[in-house]
Amino acid sequence: SSPSSRTQPGSSPSSRMQPGLGVGRVPEELGFTNLLKSSLAGTMIKQLEEKADDIYRNKLIPINEKMMGPLPEAETFTSRPMVLLLGNHSSGKSSFVNHLMESKIQSCGVAPTDDCFTLITSGPDDTDQDGQALVGNKKLGFSALQSFGQMLISHTHLKVRKEMKLKNVILVDSPGMIDSAATQRTALANASSDRGYDFMKVIRWFAEHSDVILLFFDPEKPGTTGETLDCLTTSLAGLEHKLSVVFNKCDQFVKMHDFARAYGALCWNLSKVIPRKDLPPIYTMCIPVASRGAGLWKEAMDDLNATRKEVINKVYAAQERRVDNMISRLDESTRVLAMYSNICSRVRKTVAEVWWRVHLEYTLLALGLTGVAALLYSKKTEVVERFGANFQHAYLSVFAGGQSIGLGYYFLRAPAIQRKEVEMRQEERLNEVFTLAYPKELAEGDEYLRSIWARVLPRVTLAMKTIGIFKIGHADKRDNETLQSILRDDVVSLRDLFAREIGDASGTFVPDAEAAR
Repeated sequence: SSPSSRTQPGSSPSSRMQPGLGVGRVPEELGFTNLLKSSLAGTMIKQLEEKADDIYRNKLIPINEKMMGPLPEAETFTSRPMVLLLGNHSSGKSSFVNHLMESKIQSCGVAPTDDCFTLITSGPDDTDQDGQALVGNKKLGFSALQSFGQMLISHTHLKVRKEMKLKNVILVDSPGMIDSAATQRTALANASSDRGYDFMKVIRWFAEHSDVILLFFDPEKPGTTGETLDCLTTSLAGLEHKLSVVFNKCDQFVKMHDFARAYGALCWNLSKVIPRKDLPPIYTMCIPVASRGAGLWKEAMDDLNATRKEVINKVYAAQERRVDNMISRLDESTRVLAMYSNICSRVRKTVAEVWWRVHLEYTLLALGLTGVAALLYSKKTEVVERFGANFQHAYLSVFAGGQSIGLGYYFLRAPAIQRKEVEMRQEERLNEVFTLAYPKELAEGDEYLRSIWARVLPRVTLAMKTIGIFKIGHADKRDNETLQSILRDDVVSLRDLFAREIGDASGTFVPDAEAAR
């Protein structure tokens, strides 16, 4: 590509956009398409968002509604790309925000200093808004937070800052995760009562709608806080592609064996909650503090500073990550619906085989006895001559008896259909259906397929228990061809368009001030 297409030092995807659009005086201007107006990233993101949304609404949703499927009615996009900061209290989240913004926006301290979700973004003027103003405007994409209750709304704030160098990206500084006495006693079971809202579900919502997730740990609490570990197993499950683990404040170490012990403790704790053989990359870094780092040799500090720049690059790449996440969301939603359709069809076919067998047996028995009655009727004269006048209506007795026997047999066998339905709703049987449906992929160790199944299984089980196997809609040949077309053509086309538009402009970059350090 030409030199002009490369990102120069001191620039970022965010800095290429027109500053001061959207946030500040009028909250309604925070609409997604009003924020991103640059000739490159703004047009590209808007075009890809509209195309992906059109495919989702006009292709996926009709099939999903027909099948009473697992997909939400419509995807909700926040008005700007979002970076979520998670971690223990005093792990350096707020300090990282202040360092990134080169301004004291957030309060910092050893003890917990903030119990709110603080959304920070750029705008033409400095202004603060409460949570009600944020969730009250549907154009912003945060209206769904109302479902978590008023306590959350009152603990959510928006800060707009004019001098932010990171433009058109929302930073979400979350409350520090701790283990209160109540939480320790109940092993996180009553964590929601500690805060007044379901903290883990709120984290899940922000994580699903974020484009970059940074999970901070520090030397004093290297992965030992219960809420943090619970967050990894529940709120962040399936979102590992967005997640980066940051081991912050590493300039506090003076001796190598202290660092090794803390780093080992972090890896040990993470291995207990991340169900994979390989842990995600752990970025060891620090926020420059004059009073720290004096005991470390120059090479160690250079390494910590270089790693901090990598993490900052991830934040500045949120614009590009948003596009990739949007396309990935469309791809994954299509695969979820395709698997849901496939499994439901196979279960329905299995139960239908029992249904047809029972009805065929009943029909054959009834027809056989009816045939005997018809034969007696045709031979009525011979029967009377041989057995007497008392047998002249024997065919009626055989016919009536045959129908009674047939119905009795049917009522005896009919419960087998219900038993099969109940059997096929069991998780063990559904896992067997899944294994038979995808033998080649499972033999090749396709873990992504298993992750899709982990999402589909509870929805299939719920649908079969509440709706019934035969009331779930059936995806016909055209529907399945549409799903395959989305994966084969539409998703590939969106990724190609993204690659052509962005070129290699998403290469690594470091803001001028950071590079100067």
